[in-house]
Amino acid sequence: MTPKTRPAIEWFERYTSRYRDAEGLLPAALELKLLHSRRVAENARLIAGSLKPDEAEILLAEICGLLHDIGRFPQYSRYGSFRDADTVDHGLAGRMTLEAEGAQALFDEDEWKRVSCAVEYHNRKTSDLPADLPANIRKLLNIIRDADKLDIMDLVLRSVSRDGFRDLPGMLPQIRTDRELTPSVVEEFRKNRILSTNRLGTVSDFLLMLATWFYDFNFVPSRRMAVSRNLVVRLQKELPDNPFIQELFADIKKLMIPGERTQTS
Repeated sequence: MTPKTRPAIEWFERYTSRYRDAEGLLPAALELKLLHSRRVAENARLIAGSLKPDEAEILLAEICGLLHDIGRFPQYSRYGSFRDADTVDHGLAGRMTLEAEGAQALFDEDEWKRVSCAVEYHNRKTSDLPADLPANIRKLLNIIRDADKLDIMDLVLRSVSRDGFRDLPGMLPQIRTDRELTPSVVEEFRKNRILSTNRLGTVSDFLLMLATWFYDFNFVPSRRMAVSRNLVVRLQKELPDNPFIQELFADIKKLMIPGERTQTS
């Protein structure tokens, strides 16, 4: 069934507008999340449309992209932070918000199961995802995870290029604007090829975490979008030029060849 597109968009706009002030403005951090959500919706639409030209699936992916970070709004309003470790799991908070606000009425039963799981799990490490997720739920979840990563990468790189991402400590207070890599973070990457936000100390550590995401894309269209947006080259440019980074990006560039080591559906 085709999801109820317009009511879902209207619900999103009504809900997020609650956080506007008397002049109709959102706090800058929430305005960032609002715009991010809209771009993730567009990314999800593009990925889903490339995988299978099914209008219902495309619309569901688009709506899910719009809703995926809905938990950020109550999180920031209550805690003034986007750091999950110190506040709440924003994915789970998103699902709870949708449930509390009656958003399941916007979808049929199957759609709701898929959307609610995608919202809840979109921010989990791959290793922490439930192993028994049905295939149709996992596919939508993976579309949203890829769409989210694509926009975060682009957003962060634009901010770093503009002013060294001076706003990052406001969102994640433990991260300094230094451009050096923390040795313990590099060591963690060498061991696991994944990094936890909680371990990051500098902007360059944050950028290294983004580099690990190239290993976590789920679909060929996602990789193609990353290449077309020049994310690999832009990210390498912002990291220290040393043998470790050179070796890492030589490996990433091989990985990002369309069709290699990735799903197509």
